[in-house]
Amino acid sequence: MKIAIMQPYFFPYLGYFQLISAVDIWVNMDHAAFKKKGFMHKNTLKDDQPIRVPLIGASQNLNTREIGVNLDPKLWSKLRNTLHHKYHKAPYYERALSFLNAALESAPRSLAALNFELITALVNYLEMDTTLVETSIGRTQKSKADGMIDIAQQFGATTIINPIGGQAIYEKEYFQERGIRLQFIKMRLEGAHYEYSIFHHLCYSTPEDLKRLLGEYELV
Repeated sequence: MKIAIMQPYFFPYLGYFQLISAVDIWVNMDHAAFKKKGFMHKNTLKDDQPIRVPLIGASQNLNTREIGVNLDPKLWSKLRNTLHHKYHKAPYYERALSFLNAALESAPRSLAALNFELITALVNYLEMDTTLVETSIGRTQKSKADGMIDIAQQFGATTIINPIGGQAIYEKEYFQERGIRLQFIKMRLEGAHYEYSIFHHLCYSTPEDLKRLLGEYELV
């Protein structure tokens, strides 16, 4: 059984969903500390346009379950205006925007809840069979590699798949010695636009197009 344990990103890039599609279980790693420089609360659109989630109480001493989302309509109007400016001429813009609107209508109590709502909706939209586990809170007291191994073992997983950037952090031998195979997922897609938020691709691609792109990866 294959598992991925990832922090909940806001409208993640395509490779994030390739990772979800490559595993049997995906665990929402929301017990990890919030990182202001990470992608938990922000992402990038075309022309390198940044977007950010308005937050309440953001601190690197908290996890994403402890950080609130500011639901002030004026703040979200600014973000929607940015999306409209960049994508209103795209063929599937309204459908892409509907995912954000639905997530906000659920009145998420935290950043983790907002991101999980979006990720779940998109996994369902793309008809993935992966089981999503809503929270990692309470599952482990360990950190980094040991925490990942602990969670994987709880689910009976034998393989952990991690983004390709993890090669600089984790050693396969360390996991292998503890009975877990570690693999890294690498996109086979070239072009800066593949690093943009999935929102970009939702605006221009049919579900069938996106499903094909989900398979464009290799495990190393």
